[in-house]
Amino acid sequence: MDDARWAGALRDDVLPDAHLLAAVDGALAGSGVAAELVCTSVDRSAVEPRAGVALRLTGEPVDRAATRSALERTLGGPVVFGDEPDGAAAAGLRAARDGTEGRCVRFPGQGSVPGRVVVADLIAVTAIDRLVGVGVQVAGDHVLDTLGHLRPQWSAGRLTLLVEQAAGGVLQPFESESPYECCGGAGH
Repeated sequence: MDDARWAGALRDDVLPDAHLLAAVDGALAGSGVAAELVCTSVDRSAVEPRAGVALRLTGEPVDRAATRSALERTLGGPVVFGDEPDGAAAAGLRAARDGTEGRCVRFPGQGSVPGRVVVADLIAVTAIDRLVGVGVQVAGDHVLDTLGHLRPQWSAGRLTLLVEQAAGGVLQPFESESPYECCGGAGH
């Protein structure tokens, strides 16, 4: 595993997913790398919980110092890389890297998923390893209505999407896209 491709940071505030992704993409613009996997988590090691952000980059940054500086300005805190083992941000990064914790707001294959997809096809074309039903058994031939929003979580080394039964016999993501109002109620 190429630890230098991983970066992590802690924030005192939480950005909505779309804003976080835009901020990360902006910080990496011109660096020669992109964030192919972006995970969020909660760091409870301090008195006040902080939001952790872990990124898997498409390659090792050519200019690590410049990439670190751009990410620190954007994420509002110190950034560590996966081969730098110290600090709470490194702990969150390792948890995402090792697949033990983290909610993925970007993952490989995400952009190729249509609105409705057969579960087996979703697993074949994305980084999602499995779907777990809340109150429903999931089979490979079930249809998932993504509702345009998939946020799998790491669990036991596997990227897992929680789903529930929806109207019409299809499945839908358990997590809704907008559990609270964002940006003054204008969506995200």
